[in-house]
Amino acid sequence: MDLATLLEETELIAGAGDADDALDLVKRLIRSEQVAWACEIRRSVTKGQLDAERLIAAGEKIRREAIAHREQARRDLMAATRALLRGGEDNIITRGARELARFI
Repeated sequence: MDLATLLEETELIAGAGDADDALDLVKRLIRSEQVAWACEIRRSVTKGQLDAERLIAAGEKIRREAIAHREQARRDLMAATRALLRGGEDNIITRGARELARFI
């Protein structure tokens, strides 16, 4: 499940859903191997009751972590591209790295 869909579903469940809806979302996340996200969502259900505020907070936490992960991946790619360009001769790999660097 992609991030935008997850956030939309958490908002819908928090607004008009119940604990069963949240647990169904948890099961779908586990099936798609997104266990960390599933754990965050699961924490919003206690003794069969949905805590809507906690569900919204879980969605926001997931969003912040995903953005931080994306930014770190971009920085890592940029550093690897720079290192490749510094040490490489003119070949197909360095030409590709130069093209990639324009988009990072």
